[in-house]
Amino acid sequence: MINRKHVCFRFFVVILFVTMLILCTATIDVKAASEAPLSISISLVEGDTFGPGNSFHSIVEIRNREAQGRVDVIVMCQIVDPAGNIILSSRETVAVETVSSFIQDFTLPTGIKEGKYLLMANVSTLNGSKWSEVSRSFTVVVVSADEQSVIEYVMVGAFIFAGVLWFYEHRRISKLKVSDKDLNKFIEEQKKK
Repeated sequence: MINRKHVCFRFFVVILFVTMLILCTATIDVKAASEAPLSISISLVEGDTFGPGNSFHSIVEIRNREAQGRVDVIVMCQIVDPAGNIILSSRETVAVETVSSFIQDFTLPTGIKEGKYLLMANVSTLNGSKWSEVSRSFTVVVVSADEQSVIEYVMVGAFIFAGVLWFYEHRRISKLKVSDKDLNKFIEEQKKK
């Protein structure tokens, strides 16, 4: 007869072994990818969905893994459409000793089309040697004036419905209040039964 404890223990050991194997493999891949002396990361502050004409901020961080004093680098940020065309571009010269970060502001054109876009950033030395590149995707959503007004009406309706519901519940609960005299009377009746 098979003991359930042994089966559960073996299952647990197998799951633990597979998890450790996956974590070790992921760690090896990260170490191999992070061998460059200069690395760059980028994140979007306001989320990843914007509309035409919206402004958003990104945080760019550069790490100098060799840390042999201050290094001046060029950070190039670009917004690229699905076809590979550059929509916006910016270029910054940044001094990095160990870690340097800054905020990059972007304002999307009002005529930008709906779809997925890439925010790409790369770091290179002043002589043009590219060290590291990173990209982050975001979505542009175009909402027409008719759709916007429907959304506003639905939100106002939901707000009014929630207010009426709250008022009804408040009145219902306030009617349930019982005086001490009535409560004691009810308790005495229950004890008699």
